[in-house]
Amino acid sequence: MKKILSNHLVGIIPLLLCIAIITIGFLSMDSNAKLQGNARIINYTGIIRGATQRLIKQELNHEPNDALIDELDRTLHGLLYGDEDAHISRLDQMEYQGLLAEMEKEWADIKKEISQYRSSGDNKNRLYALSEQYFAKADEAVGIAEVYTEEIVQQSRTFLIIVICAFLVVVMMVTIFTYQQEKRRRRLLEAEAENRRKSEQLARQSQQMLMPINEMTELMYVADIHTYDLLFVNDAGKKLFDIEEFTGLKCYKALQGFDKPCDFCPNAKLSKDETYTWEHSNPVIHGHYLLKDRLIDWEGREARMEIAFDITESLQKKKELEKRIKRDNILIDCIRELYQNHHTVDAMNHVLKLIGEVFEAERAYVFYMENDEMSNIAEWCREGITPEIDNLQHLSRHDYKWWFQLYDEQASIMIRDVRELQGDRQAEYELLSGQRIQRLILVPFERYGNFGGMIGLDNLSVEVFEDAEKFLRTFSYFIMLAIRRNEDEKTLYRLSYMDTLTKFYNHNRYIQDVEEFSEKETTVGVAFIDVNGLKEINDRFGHEAGDQLLQTGAAIMQSSVPEGNLYRVGGDEFVIICPDVEEAEFRDIIQKLKDTFNREECKAAVGYEWTHSCRNLKAIIRSADQKMYEDKEQFYQQHAEAGRYRH
Repeated sequence: MKKILSNHLVGIIPLLLCIAIITIGFLSMDSNAKLQGNARIINYTGIIRGATQRLIKQELNHEPNDALIDELDRTLHGLLYGDEDAHISRLDQMEYQGLLAEMEKEWADIKKEISQYRSSGDNKNRLYALSEQYFAKADEAVGIAEVYTEEIVQQSRTFLIIVICAFLVVVMMVTIFTYQQEKRRRRLLEAEAENRRKSEQLARQSQQMLMPINEMTELMYVADIHTYDLLFVNDAGKKLFDIEEFTGLKCYKALQGFDKPCDFCPNAKLSKDETYTWEHSNPVIHGHYLLKDRLIDWEGREARMEIAFDITESLQKKKELEKRIKRDNILIDCIRELYQNHHTVDAMNHVLKLIGEVFEAERAYVFYMENDEMSNIAEWCREGITPEIDNLQHLSRHDYKWWFQLYDEQASIMIRDVRELQGDRQAEYELLSGQRIQRLILVPFERYGNFGGMIGLDNLSVEVFEDAEKFLRTFSYFIMLAIRRNEDEKTLYRLSYMDTLTKFYNHNRYIQDVEEFSEKETTVGVAFIDVNGLKEINDRFGHEAGDQLLQTGAAIMQSSVPEGNLYRVGGDEFVIICPDVEEAEFRDIIQKLKDTFNREECKAAVGYEWTHSCRNLKAIIRSADQKMYEDKEQFYQQHAEAGRYRH
């Protein structure tokens, strides 16, 4: 702009000079025209003065001259009002015009006096006097016109001088301004040359800087934070997003595939002093990236520079590790549940829920093999899935030969699509499809070296098939241990609390139950029983016969008191505790028990007691014990051959 203005100013000077010359010329011509007009006015005013004197002389000599009178009329009228035909202009001078007006009146008087003089020849002196008076006014008018003309000439001269000076000043100012602009232009040219040199140097440096950026394997781009225009994309980014030319592209469209700015755009969080780090999954190239953003100036525009590091693989490894850790934690939780919860089936139901959810299955279950029959003993189903546990009880080994064949081969059953079973395994296909099973995993576990059962998942996620099989294979070992522990606990329970001969509770359980019952307020009936003749049977027929006697007595007690708690508290002593029983009902039970003993070869002494509260249980037991001894004494008194009564 300055360069254009400077070039224009250079052309203005000649233009101003031309304008000055033309203006001065026009002013000079106008002044000359005015001077000519004024000179003509002065001349005509003088003509009136001289012609009037001549006319008077001719009239006084009796030489009439009407032509001259007419000429004087036209001239005077032209001076008063202007006459284009005679080229007489009106002089705009008030005093001069005033004298002309007086001269017009006096001229009228002179013409009147001439007319009288011509007719009578008298008043010669008056005519002469009027002419002299008129001459004086004409002479005065000439003087005024001359003075006025001089003033006009002086004004024109002064105005011309002012105009010339003004033009000279303007020319000088323009010249000075042009000179300054020329100096400035030269400085600007020098600055532009320097800037061009620096720009070229910066361009070379920029190219040198962009070379390693383009060689980067990471994506790097620059975008205007206000317009979202892509300002730069390195070669890695162009290749990754298939960009040939980024000019005119919006970052959100080219890099994210959106039609409007991204909702997660970090522009508002950026600064020039800090790098903003975040992560994002790109929907266009389906990768996960660690992003580092910073606010920069890019060729005079406020822009965002972003470098993207592909962490897709590490993220997948991280997710896989997290899944593995989660599964390991689930496995630990499952193992903990199996060992903390001694109700094995309840524990299995709980752990099956954990396993089914982590592998996104519809159903998780455990089958247990016993006596050549397999039953579904635990099951978890996702909401909306129909349980099948009731339909999968006591399954024959013969009907599932294929499963056992695979077990013999130490293989898990992994079916990704049950439709693959059609034809060769039609029976298995119909069995599974009938339960709406599309895919499944079955992993067997052992029990004392034989097939003990299996754990399975139905319709689990396809992506976790291999992981699920490994998990179940590991977990199946702990199921085997839990089942074995449960069996061992049952054995220990039987050994600790059960009498192996009679299958009644033993003395240990008797002591424990008495303590528990003693804390309750319910009614209770107690019977103390002693089998008679045990020592004599042992002595005469051996302990096997004695054991058989005890078993017979136990069977009588079991059949007579099916709802009571039965204990063998000594060699031939038994206790029956019946909680929550009315007195009359209890007495009927005891009577039935006595009647049965009386009918059988096995005889027994029975003592019993009933009370309203279990809190008196120990006293009631002592009372029943005492009554049992009384009954036993009566028996031996009546049957002396059975041996002496022993207290």
